[in-house]
Amino acid sequence: MKTIYKYLFLLMAVSLVACEKDDATTTDRTLYLRHKGADMPIWVRGNLASNKLVLFLHGGPGDCAMCYRHYLKGLENDVAVAYWDQRIAGSSSGKVDVKTLTYEQFGEDAYYVVKLLKAQYPNTQIYLVAHSFGVELAWQFLTTNDNQKLVSGLIAVNGTFSTYRWLVQMREWVLREARRQNNTAIEQYVQARPVTAENLGTYEWPELYKRMLDLDGNPVSIYDDKKFVINYLFASPNTALAQFSHPKAYTEYGETTIRGYDRSAFLKNIQIPVALFWGKKDGVVPIEIGYETRDLLTKTAPTFVTFDQSYHEPFISETDRFVGEVLKFVR
Repeated sequence: MKTIYKYLFLLMAVSLVACEKDDATTTDRTLYLRHKGADMPIWVRGNLASNKLVLFLHGGPGDCAMCYRHYLKGLENDVAVAYWDQRIAGSSSGKVDVKTLTYEQFGEDAYYVVKLLKAQYPNTQIYLVAHSFGVELAWQFLTTNDNQKLVSGLIAVNGTFSTYRWLVQMREWVLREARRQNNTAIEQYVQARPVTAENLGTYEWPELYKRMLDLDGNPVSIYDDKKFVINYLFASPNTALAQFSHPKAYTEYGETTIRGYDRSAFLKNIQIPVALFWGKKDGVVPIEIGYETRDLLTKTAPTFVTFDQSYHEPFISETDRFVGEVLKFVR
């Protein structure tokens, strides 16, 4: 009886529309997940014959998935890739209550995306490739209930498991770089503002973030890549009009929700294969967070892949190697 109720709830909570062009080996399919006010597109592209599918969890929050296909498209020759725009992100739409912008809701959305993909591709293994905020979303999803049993592995790319530990390590990065670059003003600013558990609720982290960028913590811009811009404007279903017309909903997220995020106590329960991919030069989420993540994953033996020439987005600056390492993991 409980199974029937769960099935009915799933039908009520989620509605699906699919436009598909599938054959025996490849897919060019668009799915739509409608859940709690959000209409979220999922573009599925690539090699179905592999029986392996990579679900890309984009960053932000509020970024886009399909626009990064420019860098991830190389995966599609070997595996299928699902590009999902999260609520109030990319080309997602609907009437979304700002109160739903919580980690719990993002994790729930991910659950329904995975269930939807498993229903459409029942004999396919699903792997998560999560970047930045997408990593936070992934940890939320994987450490809730038995969700980790739904997927075959995770690649976490330059993302954190705890806002507190992230800010501690970003502050340390800024302090080191300020001294190395002889930037006395930033060094004094940071020294006067330690990050503690007690001041986490009021700490002006956007100001710290700005100073990190001033020290070239992430100087790579996708908009400097002319091929990316052309692809973004003319070959991506995500449009600037859609992405940048979303309301200022993430203001509340940045001021309140993000400060309480911490899944560190739950990572010991992760048992699926995990790979940690890190741009070594990243100041946004320094590599020390990767080392901390590795140490918390006590029930699995995570693979650690360092991209020495990369900052926050190794798939941009070392695209071919990134694609190769993802394929090595999912194989």
